[in-house]
Amino acid sequence: MASTTKAVTKEGGPLSFMTRLSQYVYLYRPSTTSTNSPSPFNSNGQRPPPRLILLLSWMGAHDPHIAKYITPYLTLYPSTPILLIKSEMKHIFRPQTALPEMEVAVPVLREVFGAEMLQSGSSSFGSIHEDSSTTALTSPPPNNNIANRGEDQDPTLLIHLFSNGGSSQLLSLHHFLLPLSLRLPPHLTIFDSAPGQLAYLPSYTALSHVLLPRPSSLPFPLWLFSPSTLRRLVISPLIHLWVSLLCTLNFFSRFPGLKRLQSPLVRLAKEQNDTSPNKGRAEREKGRMYIYSEGDELVRWRDVEGHMEEARREGLKVRGVKVRGTGHVGHARGGENEGRYWGLVKGFWEGEGWM
Repeated sequence: MASTTKAVTKEGGPLSFMTRLSQYVYLYRPSTTSTNSPSPFNSNGQRPPPRLILLLSWMGAHDPHIAKYITPYLTLYPSTPILLIKSEMKHIFRPQTALPEMEVAVPVLREVFGAEMLQSGSSSFGSIHEDSSTTALTSPPPNNNIANRGEDQDPTLLIHLFSNGGSSQLLSLHHFLLPLSLRLPPHLTIFDSAPGQLAYLPSYTALSHVLLPRPSSLPFPLWLFSPSTLRRLVISPLIHLWVSLLCTLNFFSRFPGLKRLQSPLVRLAKEQNDTSPNKGRAEREKGRMYIYSEGDELVRWRDVEGHMEEARREGLKVRGVKVRGTGHVGHARGGENEGRYWGLVKGFWEGEGWM
């Protein structure tokens, strides 16, 4: 199958093993030929490796932190390509700003999955601009007859999203696919520290992590007059004002004709559970695992569990794992936590008899 993946550059730093396709999109291409079997299970009765791993990082995540969640996959599934889509605050509050990144990411998905992404009743792909400068993936060409299979098809895509930033980018990808008569192939989804709902203190804390400069390291009283302290004194009240406005607008969104005032976080959570045929984001989702913690200051555990119950009511296969003593997107930190986290990821993909 001809490659449609636009190559931009290789970079140094923590993500140097990936090719940067755009400012926010990176691709890891294995150096060895994939041996993924097209059959649902291998000779050991386990699901074969995913054909692609789609990783959607949290808002404002730094490359060293992202790399810690990518490099374990190189050991778990060494023959599987990894597509990374980063997230910034603008992508949540202005989803249209994510469209250029989706235009770069979709050709990767099409190259790996082919007609497996076609909507029911569609026989061809929609139009999308593609650059002539390309680079090949190592996944085997997809079976283009696969679109005619039933909806009991085994998952071939593993989605791993983090926080509301990752959730937002997944929905932007979904909305980009719809006009092209495309949908995500059968997949499993990991929700790490997501999704959150609009709440004053968690929202303020999340925005502060992105917008506030780090506290000054100067000794008292010099830190009082440092540039970072002065910027924090100016920016912090503005964040409070912004969150207050978001909460107020979201309150009025429940009245007739004012739904457009709804918080992006409320919309994100609702759409992640939509299973509408040829429209819903979760229509072809074959299983979902939430990893969350009571110690998360940005996404409340009760919001995650509420979303989990709603997903079950929609008929989705759901598993929840509440981790003790960890913070936001930090459930894999520490020797014991790291081993357990990646054991959960591996077991989730392989089924472990619960799906």
